[in-house]
Amino acid sequence: MQVNKIQNTCFKNNNTSRTNKREIIDVITDAVMNPRDVNDCVAVPRGIFKAYMLIMAGSALLALSNLIPAQKIAGKVCKVSMITAGWILNTLSALFFAKPFAFKGLSPTVKKEDLK
Repeated sequence: MQVNKIQNTCFKNNNTSRTNKREIIDVITDAVMNPRDVNDCVAVPRGIFKAYMLIMAGSALLALSNLIPAQKIAGKVCKVSMITAGWILNTLSALFFAKPFAFKGLSPTVKKEDLK
């Protein structure tokens, strides 16, 4: 049995094309007076990050629900379901924000020494 070498002549090498292109964040970083504003990193607990994501999603659903006309029955059902989903997401975000303060034993506390 003869085994031929696989040749990938029909495929482009996407890695080289991506490294040569400048992205929008590179342009913003070059235009900023203090580049630490763009590259700075802050350690955020996972629960707080989830809360931010949930509150953004809930607010987006509530804002989008205002764009739906409620003259027809299908519009009313869709609008009410989006409002309900937005309320649920915002309530979950409030729970994630309050969880470290209300329920102390659920998540371990991170010490400054562990981060270094």
